[in-house]
Amino acid sequence: MKLLAILKEDLQANAGQPKGQLAVIGYRLAHVARKPLDQPPRIWALPIGLVYRLLVEWVLGIEIPWGTKIGRRLRVYHGVGLVINDRAQLGDDVRLRQGITIGNSGHGVDCPVIEDGVDIGASAVLLGGITVGSHASIAAGALVTKDVPAGGQAKGNPAVIKEPRPVRVVEEGNRG
Repeated sequence: MKLLAILKEDLQANAGQPKGQLAVIGYRLAHVARKPLDQPPRIWALPIGLVYRLLVEWVLGIEIPWGTKIGRRLRVYHGVGLVINDRAQLGDDVRLRQGITIGNSGHGVDCPVIEDGVDIGASAVLLGGITVGSHASIAAGALVTKDVPAGGQAKGNPAVIKEPRPVRVVEEGNRG
């Protein structure tokens, strides 16, 4: 997908959140400017990286390293105090709020993998080589150190993981 189309999606996903728009657009531009470490650096990557770090990290207080793998339509609400390790991975349509930490546990380099459509509440902490399944939700203030299944919920400190409820299908002729 072309960069302009991705930027447009990000702007729409963060409608009404100018800080989120600025952070995500800045991340996208810096991420594109960055080259893999095994290739020669682009001359224009350094100024873009410096402006990104100064504006997004220092002024807005949002730490999303430009090498982090992030899917489309990342939504950032408020954003202050948001910290994401550069080895974490975020899927499409992830929603983040202020005060979130996504990183390693200090016992290694494994970081969380956040799948598509995950909603993470304010001040949640996700640590270690865990996977948060698609469309799961993490409550505000949760400390998550274990996998969360797709559609599941994590609440509390330490987090209690709730399995998703099975969806009850009602057939047309059996209502009543």
